[in-house]
Amino acid sequence: MKQQVNDKTKLKIDRVNIPGCISTVEHPEKPHCGVPLSLISDRNIQLIIDPWFNQSAFDFADVLLNESDTSAAHKIIQPGEENERFDLNLPADFLNEGINQLRLRVKRISGNEETSEPLLVLYHTPRPAGELTGTGDNPNLLMTLPVDVIANGIDADRAAIGVNITLSYVYMREHDVITLDCDGRNLSHKVTAAQVAARRVVLTLSTASFWQDNPKFALRFRVVDQLGNRSGPQAIWSKTTLVDVHIRKIELNLLAPKVLEAKDANGTVLNFVRDFYRAQYATVEVNYTGSDRGQSVKVYWLGRNNTYGSEVQIVASAGQTLQFRVPRQEVVDTLGSGAEVSYTVRLPGTNVNLPSRDLNLTVTGQKHHLPEPTLNTAKDNLRVYYPTLEAAYKVRISLIVETNRYDSAEFDITQSSYTNVSVPSSWITPNIGKQGLFNYTLRKTGTDEPIIFSWYLRVTL
Repeated sequence: MKQQVNDKTKLKIDRVNIPGCISTVEHPEKPHCGVPLSLISDRNIQLIIDPWFNQSAFDFADVLLNESDTSAAHKIIQPGEENERFDLNLPADFLNEGINQLRLRVKRISGNEETSEPLLVLYHTPRPAGELTGTGDNPNLLMTLPVDVIANGIDADRAAIGVNITLSYVYMREHDVITLDCDGRNLSHKVTAAQVAARRVVLTLSTASFWQDNPKFALRFRVVDQLGNRSGPQAIWSKTTLVDVHIRKIELNLLAPKVLEAKDANGTVLNFVRDFYRAQYATVEVNYTGSDRGQSVKVYWLGRNNTYGSEVQIVASAGQTLQFRVPRQEVVDTLGSGAEVSYTVRLPGTNVNLPSRDLNLTVTGQKHHLPEPTLNTAKDNLRVYYPTLEAAYKVRISLIVETNRYDSAEFDITQSSYTNVSVPSSWITPNIGKQGLFNYTLRKTGTDEPIIFSWYLRVTL
């Protein structure tokens, strides 16, 4: 604060203070501090003045800027304000880019005049890349990538030799810090004097920078100078550049899937009556080596005369186990025979479906083998077939159309090898042109033996 010297008519005046001034700045002239743009309020920078020795009413204090002796801000001490700290507002527009000198001059009412030692401050304006209003991409932050990288992306060989990214922007200064966002991970670089002279920064990115495979690997950058002035101030980031990064050679081992209801012979035999009789769907489980985020997986059930394809599931995390549901009718349609169960994997950014190994699944039969029925041309009569039966049985026919199911009443079987059953027109009329799945069941009269299911007839109604 104040200091007294031997000659009381010649006093040393303290330097002005700037609240929030940054003390750790790098510059050849070794300034006392740096003034960030965030300190500007209503176009002014607040200065704090400590009282000087023997301060009196009507002493005149003013701030001198750089080599000028013209007052940039001033105050007259009023009665009652003696020996009190006060502030002055220095117009920010008065400051030059770079180093500025601020001196406090005091003209005492007694006529004596003293001037403080200069306060050296570093000031940067405009901010890196210039002043912009609004949000969004900053058009003054420019990023350029090699033509071959834009066209072909980055594989392991291209990453190994390094990828040069050129960054440029107006108002580049030494000690600026560039933050390069590499698809969610940041790299920092401090700008050198040589790069300022060249007006561009060339960064060479190695394999480690391309830390994940992504067909839309996002690159963008922002800048902040050593005073904390950032690009923008709201349009902080450059425009994002998307690059196809495919460095890691995925070692896929597409193991055969599992059917969880198949519990015999190491998962290759599904006992229909014991393990599936009342089930509404078969559960296919998929897990394979090389599973990773973004891969598309689809299951196939190749049955007796139909191939069912599941919905596509997207792998959410590496090593994830996926489960798919195969409708009951696909299992029933393979009774006494079997199915080939498999899946395909499509890698992100590709259109090739990679096939897995097959699970050759056997589905056990029932007491009697019931083939698919036949439908006459008029679609009003369904003929059902059966072998020689050892007792009295009843028959019921069913139709599945999309999510709708139709079931007839039960009829006594009176003929030795087949029975004709009328198909109600109400089953056909609302579903003309759609695929229908007909089958039938036999139930032994007067017993609780399992119902016997036939294969399906698939027709266009």
